Amino acid sequence: MQNSSKGKSPAPIFDELKTRIEAVRKDGGTPLIVFDVDDTLIDCRHRKSLVFHAFARDEESRRRWPEDTEKLSRHSWEQLKYRVHDNLHPLSITDKIFGDELLGYWLKHYFTYPYLIQDKAFPGAQAFVAHCLTLGADIVYLTARDHPGMYQGTVEALESLAFPIHKPNIHVMLKPDKATSDYDFKVKALEDIAALGEVIASFENELPNLNAMAARFPGALMIWRKTLFAPNPP
Repeated sequence: MQNSSKGKSPAPIFDELKTRIEAVRKDGGTPLIVFDVDDTLIDCRHRKSLVFHAFARDEESRRRWPEDTEKLSRHSWEQLKYRVHDNLHPLSITDKIFGDELLGYWLKHYFTYPYLIQDKAFPGAQAFVAHCLTLGADIVYLTARDHPGMYQGTVEALESLAFPIHKPNIHVMLKPDKATSDYDFKVKALEDIAALGEVIASFENELPNLNAMAARFPGALMIWRKTLFAPNPP
């Protein structure tokens, strides 16, 4: 397993991917590279910040918590942490009800179309995926966003951000049921991915998911995108 962080040269990774792609193609197979979307290709801090600032501008929120909403409105997207409540202590916001209301507002809006289509990519992410495609790999976007509520926004965002999309060698997989846990969906999806070809590499920010992929595809290259991730990973 390798650790891929911003600022690292991708050249050695491309050399390794090219070697693996050529080997699979030589044997008549289809090489696959799997990309998680959120916090792997898409920098979700931008969307979270939009929701936070919308809550801070909300008339009712401002009436109930004038000081705390002012503090929240000055919060930079670059400072955002994974869990909603973890962002409040650095701002000296201690009101539990405020935190719970912010979490509820975030849950209601964060996964919705108006915010999804405003997503921003990590610098260089589009070019990285495009180059993998140029090298001869099929691309799988594997995301635990739910298909009924988030498919349209996901595809539109990827398209508007210039990620490769709408090609026969590109596959987009979202979970069919919002209630299914992200981990359970991704573990189950591995069999569907295996039917498409041979996984040579996977890029993912959540280590439980990456470990499951490593167990299912032991010969593949596992790349951990060390961005934001759930606390206390294995």
